Amino acid sequence: MRSATLALLASALISAQVHAAAPNMREGMWEITTKMEMPGKSGTAMPQQTVKHCMTKKDIEDPRRTTPSAGERDSRCKMTDYKLQGNTASWKMTCDGMDGAGTVTYSGDSYSGNQTMAMKRGKEVMHMKMAYAGKRVGDCPKQK
Repeated sequence: MRSATLALLASALISAQVHAAAPNMREGMWEITTKMEMPGKSGTAMPQQTVKHCMTKKDIEDPRRTTPSAGERDSRCKMTDYKLQGNTASWKMTCDGMDGAGTVTYSGDSYSGNQTMAMKRGKEVMHMKMAYAGKRVGDCPKQK
């Protein structure tokens, strides 16, 4: 009886920790806008890009999947030091020849954040700044 009670208590604590780790974000179709600039390169700013992405319950349960960092979806990149404190997530990222860090703050149906990256090319280091904003625009399309 005592071991069953301890197992139930441990299960509840683990469940609470997993639940607490989820960002304040609703599943559904999200529109994500990314702006990138390269300071020092004549103030070079790339055209902003907007994409739509369906965020599922599974994505939200693993908050690393909700970060708008395109590099994380690249197999050459690795996200480390991921932390979710309150509604703000932060992380570091390492890719082939690039290092960076980012943050994002979730607000239920929207989020905003930024990321910086430094890319080495020979002896030169190029810096990039990315700002992004996401907003929930509706439900995901029904699967057939």
